[in-house]
Amino acid sequence: MKRWLSGILAALVLVVGAAGLRAQSAEEFAGTVVRLQKAAVAMQDALPRPLKVGDKIYRGDVISTGRDSRIEIRMLDDSIMTLGERASFTVIDFIATGPRPTASMRVLEGAFAAVSGGIAKMADASMTIETHTATIGIRGTGFWGGMIDGDFQIALLTPGSIAVENKAGRVVLDKVGTGTLIKDGKTAPTDPKEWGGDKLDRAKNTVAFQ
Repeated sequence: MKRWLSGILAALVLVVGAAGLRAQSAEEFAGTVVRLQKAAVAMQDALPRPLKVGDKIYRGDVISTGRDSRIEIRMLDDSIMTLGERASFTVIDFIATGPRPTASMRVLEGAFAAVSGGIAKMADASMTIETHTATIGIRGTGFWGGMIDGDFQIALLTPGSIAVENKAGRVVLDKVGTGTLIKDGKTAPTDPKEWGGDKLDRAKNTVAFQ
């Protein structure tokens, strides 16, 4: 009898433990790969995961793309992150529900484009993307960022606005087709300047699927 009870208790412990692991994984879930060109990998706790369409992305993942690669990730709030070739990106935090939804991401290198989703439309929510030169605060729009013409720059692609700031200054892009240049983290973003069609096309091509 005691042996039987011990077996039942051991089984219950295993079930509860597995349920806890599943709950933790669900909480860490941040998005899904919806498009992929060539190769991309996610790194978590020094363990790499080659990615494919349909794979989940979790908080703490560092996503990297290879040469001529592209990846498009649909986040929990339906925002879209697209990375160009040889880019790296990490999800710091992503909480799509609750009293204060929060999305915090960081682009480590490479070109990217972002289209905001539900979080950016909420009054008490916060959605930011960090880069090596500035932080971008997002309010319901689409934009591009990356190296172009020798400098890191950001451009507004769709109606809405973003705030680009670092310790040296802050600018707001609220007109489609305008951009700012951020030389480094100690230099303020330049005043918004209208980009020509050629420059916008070159920027978009860095994240375009072929």
